[in-house]
Amino acid sequence: MNDRTLTPLGWLVAGVALLIAIGFIAWGWNNMWSWLPWSDERQLDRAEARADTAESDASARKLESQGQAEQVARTEAYGDLRIRVEAATAETVTEARSAPDANDPLPADRAARLRAHDRQLCDLSPGACSTAAPDAP
Repeated sequence: MNDRTLTPLGWLVAGVALLIAIGFIAWGWNNMWSWLPWSDERQLDRAEARADTAESDASARKLESQGQAEQVARTEAYGDLRIRVEAATAETVTEARSAPDANDPLPADRAARLRAHDRQLCDLSPGACSTAAPDAP
């Protein structure tokens, strides 16, 4: 039997195979274009990546600006403190030098107490003390 006609079951199998092939072609066609740089999927991926990068950069810049603001506040506070200390010190030094007994030598016990107190202060804050010359009063 050399008949080339298909039986109903053959037509059914051919139809199902054709539908499956069309389904794969349609699926492949949609996915085939998605990798191209101008496809909507690729443009969306790039836009999302840019948005993520921008969000990350904005967060980093916010943290940097907060850190800089805090640093400026600390620097200003230190500068204000330094100015007040220098003003108070200059006023006290001027008063001490213009006192009537400024050139009188200190009694030995008072000088020893002052030196001991200075040593205690320097022990508490070594960075605030400078090394005095051996002949300093």
